[in-house]
Amino acid sequence: MSENFLVWGRVAEFAGRYSKMNEAGDIVPDPDTQQIVTMKLTALRRFFADNGLLTVEAFDAEGNLIDREYRKNDFTAEGVELLRQKEGAWLKSKASAKNPPDMKLLEKALAEIRAGK
Repeated sequence: MSENFLVWGRVAEFAGRYSKMNEAGDIVPDPDTQQIVTMKLTALRRFFADNGLLTVEAFDAEGNLIDREYRKNDFTAEGVELLRQKEGAWLKSKASAKNPPDMKLLEKALAEIRAGK
């Protein structure tokens, strides 16, 4: 599959989808969950950037996230492999929701990918 499909959407857009029902029965934003999701997705992008797994800049000169969409071509081959093997498991794990997120699962998987070369 060589098409340049969407892999990651914008963090703010994804986190903004989290809502809850208030006492009056209205659906309102859930800022606590939105904050956790934003932290988790930003940490994931930082991990990929710091480990050379992206072909584009994810952070500006001040270290702020450049909130953008990422397509398959924005990842190195190792990055695509790490996405395929462990991204979903890490996102679902309790480790990803810690403050700061625990990256050990991704670190171990990346080391295995790099060792297999």
